[in-house]
Amino acid sequence: MLATKTITLCGKQVEMLYCAATETGYEQLVSGTGKDINVFLPTILERDENGKPIRIDKPKAGADDYLKLAIAAIIAAASRNKKKPEVTADDVMYDASSTEITEMITTVIELRNKWYQVPEAVKPETTEKPNDEADAKNA
Repeated sequence: MLATKTITLCGKQVEMLYCAATETGYEQLVSGTGKDINVFLPTILERDENGKPIRIDKPKAGADDYLKLAIAAIIAAASRNKKKPEVTADDVMYDASSTEITEMITTVIELRNKWYQVPEAVKPETTEKPNDEADAKNA
């Protein structure tokens, strides 16, 4: 399954693709830094007697990792279409607005979740009424 989306970046329509090539591209962008694609995964610190995770640390990926992953997604889409990317990393670094960078990172996260079939988080509905008296006492 391919996860693709087109966004506007530096005034151009840019396709992003998340697939195995995206992850390989990310690893090439960070080669020599000691990082790999696993920085996007939470780290299991402890397991119970059944092997079920009981203590999990947050993913170690930073904003720069997501930016590199997004650039890898742009390159992967262009490579699949056998053409040069619409924008380069230099275009993104020097010409993209902060809103476009945010959209690019948000998009690559959405595409990654789609690729790995991560369900969207759903806020549970509450049927309880707020306890104003308890809130007033605790204030």
